[in-house]
Amino acid sequence: MKIFRLKANPLTYSCNSYLLLGDWNTLDDVNTIIDTGSDSSIINEIERINTGLGKKPVDLVILTHNHFDHIGGLKEVISNYQPKVIAAAKIENIEHKNVRHGEEIRLADRWCTLYSTPGHSSDSICIFSPADGILFSGDTTLQINTPGGAFTREYLESLKLLSKLEIKTIYPGHGDPITYKPVEMIRNTLKIVKDSQII
Repeated sequence: MKIFRLKANPLTYSCNSYLLLGDWNTLDDVNTIIDTGSDSSIINEIERINTGLGKKPVDLVILTHNHFDHIGGLKEVISNYQPKVIAAAKIENIEHKNVRHGEEIRLADRWCTLYSTPGHSSDSICIFSPADGILFSGDTTLQINTPGGAFTREYLESLKLLSKLEIKTIYPGHGDPITYKPVEMIRNTLKIVKDSQII
């Protein structure tokens, strides 16, 4: 699986958008975007990438949650590529398939699992590729270093789930990929949350 981090408009607050392609760009690969960012700026980036001869540049869009900086460019992506859309919450005037927790789905040339991970928002999801140990985490908070605070039971359960995965690299909704001991980081966060107020 090839992962392209698409550049957003530097003048607009946005998230990381990722384009996933198969290693060989075969016809069976499912060209996938994870989050569209806040505007249409990723379209220009997609057009510069070889997405496969005779293939749609984008077959599928998965939204990690419905905050504007992650879905603002969705209508433009749909207008240009007519992809299927998967999301965990209702998106106004957009036809989409709802996420089923634990559902396995083909992205690029890999089978990945979709997990409901409420915490940052009620509709937050993470996407895991077990073959590569890659987690696309959206805005799910995976690093907390300071004890104290209050956290929801749903967020605690999300951390428990993620702490059991064999993660090698995390591609977050904001910031650079995390490659240094990601599982240890999540387990440390889980310990801090367990020792905090659960509401």
